[in-house]
Amino acid sequence: MTRKKKLVIISGLAGSGKTIVIHALEDLGYYCIDNLPAVFLKALASENVFEHIQSEFIALGLDSRDVQTISTFQSVFPYLQKKYDIFVLYLCSSEEVLSKRFRETRRQHPLIAKDAQINLHQAIQLDEKMLEPISNLAHRLIDTSELSVHELKRFVYHNFSFHEDGKCVMVHLVSFGFKYGVPKDIDMLFDVRCFKNPFYDPALKNLTGLEKAVKNYVFADKNVHLFIEKISDFIAFFYPLYLEEGKHSFSLGIGCTGGKHRSVAIIEELADKFRSEFPFVSAEHRHLNRG
Repeated sequence: MTRKKKLVIISGLAGSGKTIVIHALEDLGYYCIDNLPAVFLKALASENVFEHIQSEFIALGLDSRDVQTISTFQSVFPYLQKKYDIFVLYLCSSEEVLSKRFRETRRQHPLIAKDAQINLHQAIQLDEKMLEPISNLAHRLIDTSELSVHELKRFVYHNFSFHEDGKCVMVHLVSFGFKYGVPKDIDMLFDVRCFKNPFYDPALKNLTGLEKAVKNYVFADKNVHLFIEKISDFIAFFYPLYLEEGKHSFSLGIGCTGGKHRSVAIIEELADKFRSEFPFVSAEHRHLNRG
């Protein structure tokens, strides 16, 4: 039997954190659709469009900017319930907090943008009234008045991860060459230029760390094996701490001179090892085909 796609509906008052939740779900690997007009919402349901989306995990953001959205959602909700594993999350905050957030960010409430005749107080009240049908259908209501951005993201990471135990950190491993510059998107970096370089072996110079001959050369050094063990112990120590903190991803960079031999072989070895220990592991060889 085919498992149902998971569909998370995120709605709530403007300024209560809906965009933050959607971005957090996107970080977790959800296919996210935000601010969908009512006409498309109806089509998504009636034409089985969700079935053509590759991801098994979909997030849909709904708000009150399109006056037809709420009634359309009410009409298609029974169908969505039957077809998908659906969860409706509704966000709210006190009017005092929402007013403060709009003042501090100097952003205009979206309903004021549609009707300049109303003030912020009226816009918040109208937003709440319009979204009441969705809030009544919600499986969970979250008041974000006292939540920081970090705390709200942590809530999402802990409750909507599609790993079996509800928690995961995506581990991304990157090989690179120092001569092309140090990547700026790496959380932790190690330099392996201290290990013997296959580049100076004529038989290996034009090969890469993806090939067995180069890997054998690199791992002929017992210190490389020791390095792998120490890195593994290091990540094993930090992984549960990252989970507790609510961190959703972690990137580890291994650099050699050209990013073609040593770093590639070592990243491949780490990736193989980590895939048996952690749920989400990816590997990238940034400079493999350079030079």
